[in-house]
Amino acid sequence: MRVSEIHALLALLDDPDDTVYVHVRDQLISKGNEVLPYVNAEVSKSPDCDLFMGRLEQLRGELQRTDTKSAVNEWKCGEMPSLWEGVLLVQKATFPEMDLDAARQDFEQLKRDVWLELNDELTALEQVRILNHMIYTMRGIESVRRMPHVAFDALPSYVLKEKKGNPLGLGILYLCLTEALNLPVRGVNLPNHFILAYCDESHVQERSSSSMQAGILFYINPFSGGAVIGPADVAEFLSHLDQDETARQWRPCSTLEIVHRLVQNVAFALREAGELHREKELLNSFEPLLSSLEDAEERSNDHPTIR
Repeated sequence: MRVSEIHALLALLDDPDDTVYVHVRDQLISKGNEVLPYVNAEVSKSPDCDLFMGRLEQLRGELQRTDTKSAVNEWKCGEMPSLWEGVLLVQKATFPEMDLDAARQDFEQLKRDVWLELNDELTALEQVRILNHMIYTMRGIESVRRMPHVAFDALPSYVLKEKKGNPLGLGILYLCLTEALNLPVRGVNLPNHFILAYCDESHVQERSSSSMQAGILFYINPFSGGAVIGPADVAEFLSHLDQDETARQWRPCSTLEIVHRLVQNVAFALREAGELHREKELLNSFEPLLSSLEDAEERSNDHPTIR
């Protein structure tokens, strides 16, 4: 669609005839995100006509939702979906007004800061000590538990900006960083908690083994300042839960599983806060992912927000 045609259609949005308006709206929506910059430009002009402004806002919302859902599906079907990009899609679907470019820049800066401190001679424990120093000491990021739950606390981009997060927000931020630095760290979806596993690189893809800790050198608890913990600590935590222990609770999980859990976590917090519209938009945007994992064996079995 030519630019002149887009402007002509936008000019018709204030037509008092609802039939004309619906036809024009559908024409614009059918063109997808190529129309969005022109709609944003019109909104920024703050037109005096309430009808026109209201319809522009509705159109922008429709285009944003369509664009996000398409991006989620493309991300999900990628050969190696990036965890950080999946996190940003959750943020975009939940709080489209937030600045994703600023989040990317802040993350890249943290990544560079850590990279400058790493070298090939460091042991796994030394690498973790550097990560912990850069995240918790230099950046001053803190653990928080708030009731009722706050959606922002689970979003790693917000955790990085506001320097506080819940177990899932801190854990995923830490994991995004290790993924970007090519360190063999994986997420572990414990029930009502989220920790990390530093893996033996030769076993990092190991999924089936008679030993639940096969290929894992040690665990990391990002909510406790990146403390290194052992299998006994994880077993003690699981022993306090009213459910049977399974190998699935111990093993590293996939990027899709982690983002699935993040979506459910944020949706739960939004529902608690009465932000039902945002919850609906988030779940609708990630429907392709949620439906594909809803009955999957790899599911974390933990829908409520981590306590």
